[in-house]
Amino acid sequence: MIYLNAIKRIGILGEGRMGTSIFLYLNHYDYRLTWLCSSETAKEEAQRLFNKKMKSKLHCGVLSEEECTLKMAQTVITEKLPDLKDCDLIIEAIPEDKELKRKLFLLLDQIVNPDCIFATNSSSILPSKLFPSEGRKDKIVGLHFFFPVQLKKFVELITTAQTSSLIKEKLHHFLEEIQKIPLCQDENHSFILNRLFLDFQAGAYQIYEEGRLSYKEIDELVKEHLFPFGVFEFFDHVGIDVMLASVRAYTNDALNQDFYAPLVAKMDELVRLNHLGIKTKHGFYDYSVPKKNQTLAMIKEKLQEPYHREVAGRLRNYFLNSVKTVLESGIITADELAEAIKDYTGMDKDPFI
Repeated sequence: MIYLNAIKRIGILGEGRMGTSIFLYLNHYDYRLTWLCSSETAKEEAQRLFNKKMKSKLHCGVLSEEECTLKMAQTVITEKLPDLKDCDLIIEAIPEDKELKRKLFLLLDQIVNPDCIFATNSSSILPSKLFPSEGRKDKIVGLHFFFPVQLKKFVELITTAQTSSLIKEKLHHFLEEIQKIPLCQDENHSFILNRLFLDFQAGAYQIYEEGRLSYKEIDELVKEHLFPFGVFEFFDHVGIDVMLASVRAYTNDALNQDFYAPLVAKMDELVRLNHLGIKTKHGFYDYSVPKKNQTLAMIKEKLQEPYHREVAGRLRNYFLNSVKTVLESGIITADELAEAIKDYTGMDKDPFI
């Protein structure tokens, strides 16, 4: 089938940590890459990073001089939109702002070839909200990579009602070619891995509001009984502004909005204070002060108390109820979902046991 080899030129939009991670990962494969940065300064920084990576691969013997020269010739780092005109696939990884994404797609729609596929890496915005034109409707999808890209096996492939079967097959082949497992979803069942943890996260914040446990105690309880990372640690590492945009999108039409409202209000307050997590040194935690090992040891001593076990059970139920909802949709099997959750969380054990 001729179309299976059609994706050769790929554009990556955005020089943030996700855009950078996607670019560096795809650079391991035989594609012509064009990395679009937001400014001349960002372009220069991206070029320095790429040059450093190439020198390291050459020095370590990963690439020969000939291979390194070819790879650099096949890679363009730019701040100019017209440099993407020959792309077969464009992957957008700019900030989580619907109007910003749509505006960029509108501009690119006038520049790139009519067969080019537009993919958004958004974790919450449906691809149909970003249609740049009628002619592009069957060629826009969600390709939601997880960070860090090189360590995650799964990618959420989100298609719209207009996405053609040809485009779906091409992207299936592309993901297999880059050694990723596609989690295929339509827009009615989208972003299943992020949504899966939403009730669990909102429930954790409600437990905090009950006043008996601190953020740290809840996070340590989660790590002891459930997952490798705490709820509030996760928010701070992803970025509370990013998480807030996603939670708002996921709960916009929810019937039980009162359940999510306390968490949304708290995150909104933190964003207004510019307490966005690790990147601003303040979020749910204060990263400007050193951790207290003695305090952590005291917290861990309490984790087996009856109240703590009860809280762990409540959190587990939030999670399993969400799992049940996903499985009832029929878009994924229990085994597939278990593997995807293990990949997403970094767990070794079965997440349903």
